Amino acid sequence: DWLFRIMAGRTNAQIAEALATLAGIMARDHQPGREDEARLE
Repeated sequence: DWLFRIMAGRTNAQIAEALATLAGIMARDHQPGREDEARLE
């Protein structure tokens, strides 16, 4: 049971890291896009 908890904990941590990384990439992609749109206008 402790092994399952450790594996589940690691999986949750990896998922959290992946989501945080994706959120950071998406935030970076959106910011330059807004600046480009503002320049075009």
